[in-house]
Amino acid sequence: MSKTIQKQTSLRRALHYVQDSRRLFALGLFAIIVLTAGNLAGPLILRSIIDEAIPKGDLWGLMFRAALYLMILLFMGILSYVGMITIARMGLEVVSRIKYDVFSHLLTLPVSYFDAHPVGELISRTENDCERVRELFSQIAVTIIVNSLFFLGMLAVCLYLEPKVTLYLAIATPVVLMLVILVFDKLRYFYDLHRQYQAQILAHITEFIQGWDILRVFNRKDWAISRVDECSRQRRDVDVKTSMLQYGIMGALNFSLGPLFMVLIIIFFVPQVVQGALTMGTLLVFFEYSRRIFEPILAIAENIRGIHQARVSLDRIFTILDLEPEITIPHQRTEGPITFEHEIESRHVWFAYKGEDWVLKDVSFTVHRGESLAVVGASGSGKSTTIGLLCGFYRPQRGEILIDGQNLATLDLSRWRRNIGLVLQDVYLFPGSVLENIRFYDDARGGNISAGEKQLLSFARALAFNPQLVILDEATASVDIQTERKIHESMKVLFAGRTAVVVAHRLSSI
Repeated sequence: MSKTIQKQTSLRRALHYVQDSRRLFALGLFAIIVLTAGNLAGPLILRSIIDEAIPKGDLWGLMFRAALYLMILLFMGILSYVGMITIARMGLEVVSRIKYDVFSHLLTLPVSYFDAHPVGELISRTENDCERVRELFSQIAVTIIVNSLFFLGMLAVCLYLEPKVTLYLAIATPVVLMLVILVFDKLRYFYDLHRQYQAQILAHITEFIQGWDILRVFNRKDWAISRVDECSRQRRDVDVKTSMLQYGIMGALNFSLGPLFMVLIIIFFVPQVVQGALTMGTLLVFFEYSRRIFEPILAIAENIRGIHQARVSLDRIFTILDLEPEITIPHQRTEGPITFEHEIESRHVWFAYKGEDWVLKDVSFTVHRGESLAVVGASGSGKSTTIGLLCGFYRPQRGEILIDGQNLATLDLSRWRRNIGLVLQDVYLFPGSVLENIRFYDDARGGNISAGEKQLLSFARALAFNPQLVILDEATASVDIQTERKIHESMKVLFAGRTAVVVAHRLSSI
């Protein structure tokens, strides 16, 4: 599929989110149409005053037209407010639905995806890219619709008043517009680079803030600053090139087209006014429109950048939504409830995160129900990888994990994981109270409690739902000796009737 087709598909898919807000869109569009009509009416009222009220000495007609013009201005102000608020609300609704879908889909992706993508990049995609889309369906959409209708309305009025000259203008305008669109389309490469550097900056900032204490201890603050500064300078250079091209073209068009059109009006219309073939009011209408005739084109051209940026963001968003979720329920799975009554077996398992750089080579072991298995080894020997395979986070490239003789790849992973109580060395606490974390409630990451207290909370959380299989991955690494001794004393009670897999660097922890 070509890039052009992909872009069109992304925009078309995005319109699906607008359908649920079609009432807001219709209301906003109606307000915009009426607002455009009011903008077109001003010069026509002025023409009526000059050509009819003043020559006839019609004071009341003059006052009526002036009052009508004032009423139109007031009504336009109200409609402008209503239209902008309505479209802005629609944009918020659209982006809220997109964010919901993106975040929901992220939670279905396999662990390997998060291993390969930094947190900052994912934040950029779920937040910054969605905000670009919001601008597309609010500010950018309003600008394009208003200016398109206003330009077409001015052409229609000019065509009615003086068809011949307007026809030349109508022929030249699409050529100018296409030229501007082609130039801005060439800038899309720079917009892509901008988004890439922006994601890198967010990724670095997120990682460095999370590890600020390590950076200070090892005196690596300058290194972290230089990494962020390098990406920032690269983004700056791209933005400078883009701005020079964009505003250079826009300035040239704005300087040349407006005065050129004014000269054409003087050449074509002033002799007709002198000869009496054209009224002064009509000439003033053309002068007024000529002053604004290319404003819509330039405004649309300026928003082409926003359109391209939004299209890049849409591509990034739909790239996430198109990712295959983790297969927790295989199509050809073993029917019946998932029971763990006999044993867990690792049979000739080979696993590598990349290529054939094997972390595990032909690993076989069996854990019977109620037994405890100790996995001891140096860092990088594959202990945590083994845990990940048992939890179904990864699948072995060779061999298989068997649960009571059934291949784990054929089981419903979401149901299998309900049997597991997992305690990791690096404990994550969710916002909320101690009780809520034990219940795994969804309401700061426990930043005000110690690492040992976090570890104890993790133990309580893992055992709260009476799991059949308890997995401890360096679970006592963050507690003191006395607490570790108490945990060891409680192991017989905690592991009673349960199967346990205990991972540690040293035998003394076992």
